[in-house]
Amino acid sequence: MIKIADLVKIYDTGKVKVAALRGITLEVSEGEFVAIMGPSGSGKSTLMNIVGCLDRPTRGSYALAGEEVGDKNDNQLAEIRNRRIGFIFQTFNLLPRLNALQNVELPLIYRGASPRERHRLAQEALTAVGLSERMTHKPKELSGGQQQRVAVARALASQPAILLADEPTGNLDSRTGEEIMALFQELNRRGKTVVLVTHDQRIAQHCQRIIHMRDGLVTEDEKVVSPIDAREELALLPSLEVTAS
Repeated sequence: MIKIADLVKIYDTGKVKVAALRGITLEVSEGEFVAIMGPSGSGKSTLMNIVGCLDRPTRGSYALAGEEVGDKNDNQLAEIRNRRIGFIFQTFNLLPRLNALQNVELPLIYRGASPRERHRLAQEALTAVGLSERMTHKPKELSGGQQQRVAVARALASQPAILLADEPTGNLDSRTGEEIMALFQELNRRGKTVVLVTHDQRIAQHCQRIIHMRDGLVTEDEKVVSPIDAREELALLPSLEVTAS
């Protein structure tokens, strides 16, 4: 699915050149659930931007689903992003004036989908993340976890080959974070490839594999023998719902 070889990214500020990536080589197979970890400045965000076709490498090779994409122009990269990649961010990036269904439909408009098609795809995506009863609710009427589910549905609606999640539990409490990880694990069980960036070692332990980065290099590629099952964790955590007296 993802094949990267000798990837280098150098930022030229005019006065100094900064090597954000210094020769990354790695592969992610179709259907894997992978975490990328590392301290600030390790290069993980730069790597995610290149994998997500938001940036291009200075040198090296990046192939997505067998297609070399590292040397594409901006329009070609935008086309790949729209068709093959779904993004989920720490901040949900929902438009407050639109309801859940409209927020999920938005990127499908940019793809040129017909009103009927984007409505159908958005409904299916929201149902898949357990929000079939919240489609007409605006973000302020949803909990943080529900807003993140809308963000996941928005990423799923375009039926991407890969989901890229950047600190998706960073703004959530422990229980809600487990709910989102349970959702990712379920999507992965259905065959979706998921790559997740996190600072949280415990969140990373939910994945099948952890790629550790430091100073623009991969320092360790760790297989998780027994990933944490988020559904089991949820059974042990107290509910955050408050019953009215």
